Amino acid sequence: MTLQNGSVISTHSCSSTADKNNSLRWDLTPEEITHQTQRLIQRIKQAYDTVGSVDIGKVCFENTLQVIADAKADYAASRHVLDFPQYVSPCKEVRLASTEADKRLSDFDVEVSMRVDMFQRLIALQEKQSGDLLPESERFLGRLIKLGKRNGLHLSKDMQEEIKSISKQISELSIDFNQNLNEENTMLLFSQQELVGLAESYVNGLEKTEDGRYKVTLAYPHYFPLMKRCHVPETRRKMEMAFHSRCKDSVSPIMEVDGNHSFESQKTYTNKTKLNPAARDDTLMLFISFFTSDSPQCPNCPERVLNSRRVTRVTRRLSNIYQDVLGLRFQRVEDALVWHDSVRLYSVLDSVTGEEIGQFYLDLHPREGKYGHAACFGLQPGCLGADGKRRIPVAAMVANFTKPTSSWPSLLQHHEVETFFHEFGHVMHELCSRTRYAEFSGTQVETDFVEVPSQMLENWVWEKEPLRRMSRHYKDGSPIPDGLLDKLIASRVANTGLMNLRQIVLSKADQTLHTKDRADTAAEFAKHSEDILGIPATPGTNMAASFSHLAGGYDGQYYSYLWSEVYSMDIFFSRFKKEGILNPKVGREYRRVVLEAGGSVDGMDMLKTFLGREPCQDAFFQCKGLTQTFTEQTWH
Repeated sequence: MTLQNGSVISTHSCSSTADKNNSLRWDLTPEEITHQTQRLIQRIKQAYDTVGSVDIGKVCFENTLQVIADAKADYAASRHVLDFPQYVSPCKEVRLASTEADKRLSDFDVEVSMRVDMFQRLIALQEKQSGDLLPESERFLGRLIKLGKRNGLHLSKDMQEEIKSISKQISELSIDFNQNLNEENTMLLFSQQELVGLAESYVNGLEKTEDGRYKVTLAYPHYFPLMKRCHVPETRRKMEMAFHSRCKDSVSPIMEVDGNHSFESQKTYTNKTKLNPAARDDTLMLFISFFTSDSPQCPNCPERVLNSRRVTRVTRRLSNIYQDVLGLRFQRVEDALVWHDSVRLYSVLDSVTGEEIGQFYLDLHPREGKYGHAACFGLQPGCLGADGKRRIPVAAMVANFTKPTSSWPSLLQHHEVETFFHEFGHVMHELCSRTRYAEFSGTQVETDFVEVPSQMLENWVWEKEPLRRMSRHYKDGSPIPDGLLDKLIASRVANTGLMNLRQIVLSKADQTLHTKDRADTAAEFAKHSEDILGIPATPGTNMAASFSHLAGGYDGQYYSYLWSEVYSMDIFFSRFKKEGILNPKVGREYRRVVLEAGGSVDGMDMLKTFLGREPCQDAFFQCKGLTQTFTEQTWH
């Protein structure tokens, strides 16, 4: 598969790209993972011991902050070859070894975060040299001290030990939680009559048993199309019951223990970095009330549309859009070392200078034991190394799009194309950043801001020109008629009430579970679903048991998905929609102001610079179809 102008590079002919800039290995055995984990811990501990032993009166940037920065860059680049395979390796033994490595490294993370000796020297450096540091260095120092205080390093020894013990237990339980989700492999069997209404492309993509029944998993490419289009209510009922019962027996006890040992207010504790609201708090209930009203019905999506997005074409056209808008050039790396033969590696170059700025992997299709959702994983931070030279960032996009078969190509539904744009937006955020420190590389931004760049780029799948580029019938190459494109674009606001209220349900459940010492997770989700959606949860299910965000870095902060839309829509409608969605001038400014800064600048400052004003909520309501009614009732 080539992305632009058939551009392909070989690891043999371009050693600097394949070997020097990306030394990540994906062929480690379980024993090697265990051994390298121990060596990494020893190496980083030695560096931190050096900092901890510096005479308080002699602390300076070089013997304190720079040593920590170099150690963090080394740790981040070395860790992910050890803990990432648990999500993607086809070998169960490797996944298990990687999970154990993650637990050991997470324990080590807690130990490092509780080092009073380092904290004291950072405080001394701040008092002695803060005004003499570069802005990013001063921000880095402030971040480390703030995290130290959040971990109680200024409190009593007894309190520190309690925090350390709780942190380690929560970390281990979170890893167990996600391991159960990754290993989930439930499969249901249905006859052809039980699948009436589903597209030919869907049915042809299913495996069959010897007696002719179809194997349907709970993976996204199977579950969502069936729930949307199958005409047989009993089939949908069985699938919904199974989907919301995933891992309920293995994960629910983990969640109960985690809740019993949470902090007094996980919501307050985790929101360490938060943007100022663009929307007024007193508009929330009005916002909810509009979403409970009737919304337009989504037009039926004919097979003509479903057969028009072959994954290879979407990947090629999507990449061209990103390249044109952001001023980049992608090249396929041939003979790259990858973790599965379906994975591809690409090099990203600046289209003007030809400088390589990063690399990314694409792992697009489901397989047993693989991470079950769609996500971007940062694998190597983009920052300055110990030698002062820039290290390029490396990231992986992991998804579960419909697999191709020997007789049928991989065809993407529109929501899958939207997911592709979203996650690839995270990839671009990782790769375009140009920060001094690993601490601020890529998506290391405020939680309220981390989804903004990726959500902003979703808008391209609701515009005619990008849709025309990406959509051709897989058999005859004919385009989608304009009439169908118009209906597809109009369907953006169909069921928007239901979908946004569901986000509020998930956000409320998340915060409730993280602010109670103990809770019945199934009952809490059912309560919020009934109160906000007016739809009771199916008896016997526990959706929270498979809600990966509860223990995946968004704990207590899932609301940021909806919150981020305020900013992402403001960016799109105020700049790109006005000045041209494929305008390279706006795209390069966006890359420079927002993407390159990573977390080295406050998200609110990036927004003000790019927008030329304070952000506002108007575009958010416009994209929900609420602009006129909401504006009138809110402000008058």
